[in-house]
Amino acid sequence: MYYQIQDKINEITLNDYNPDLLTIGIISLEELERCYQIFGFSYLTVAECKNDSQHLHGTLNSYFDYLFGIILAVNPRQIIKLQDRLGLFIKNNLLLIVIIEDKDDSTQLKIQELLEHLNLTKITLERMIFVFLETFISEDNTLLEKIENDISDYEDMINALKLEKDFNYKITAIRKKLLILDNYYQQFVSIGEELDENTSDIFNEENLHYFRVFSSRAERLSNNTRMLQEYTVHVREAYHAQLEYDLNRIMKIFTVMTTIFLPLTLIVGWYGMNFTSMPELTWRYGYLYIIILSVIVAIICLIFFRKKKFM
Repeated sequence: MYYQIQDKINEITLNDYNPDLLTIGIISLEELERCYQIFGFSYLTVAECKNDSQHLHGTLNSYFDYLFGIILAVNPRQIIKLQDRLGLFIKNNLLLIVIIEDKDDSTQLKIQELLEHLNLTKITLERMIFVFLETFISEDNTLLEKIENDISDYEDMINALKLEKDFNYKITAIRKKLLILDNYYQQFVSIGEELDENTSDIFNEENLHYFRVFSSRAERLSNNTRMLQEYTVHVREAYHAQLEYDLNRIMKIFTVMTTIFLPLTLIVGWYGMNFTSMPELTWRYGYLYIIILSVIVAIICLIFFRKKKFM
């Protein structure tokens, strides 16, 4: 689908394309293979779109009279599982978006929504690119707030001694999300900086501030993501510290119990030798004496450990 923008947005065919009018195209990879020569694009860029190798983040490079890059888009609801890939071609009065991979049609729906709500007042190529890129990060402050609240909840659970068995799994999943998001935002920082450099002399110098604003927003999101990564490290360390504390407390109890029974073991060993000269062996109250002696020793040990705050 191709749209030319004047006083209103007109859907056109490729045959009606006028390079002097502002145009946005949304096409598939198969359509790109059929029309890339019409726009004067190199086949190398088409081959790059067909490349299935996974990259951590997208890129934008300058060619003779156009810009080409790959954008990786994530689904906020399934950050790890769903990642879409878009090819981006930019030249004078043209923004061409190639849908390489969009499993849930989320990216295509975003673009359609953008066209429906596009403000045509003083619309320019620079502003159209800005609005298009902004759709990928416009709601991400809310996403990061939710992730921060999740991490904070886990921290509260640690402080309340309500540790979950799958805590490590959950905190690791959050860290993976944040790593993907950091790469996600860094790609937009790089793309914004490449657009601002205007090496192909496509853009009006007066409108380059749109790209600086976009880069700044993406950079702030990236910084927030990295702070959350540090937060997860802190929470994970607190979790392991709590586990170590619980283990030490258990070991402390066992140590105290072992220490209490050491003198009792000595008494048992002593009187278990059964020497004939032991007066307690023939004494009528010898058995009761040993019981009372053992209880007294245990009580003395308990009082001692409590005073020393070992218990």
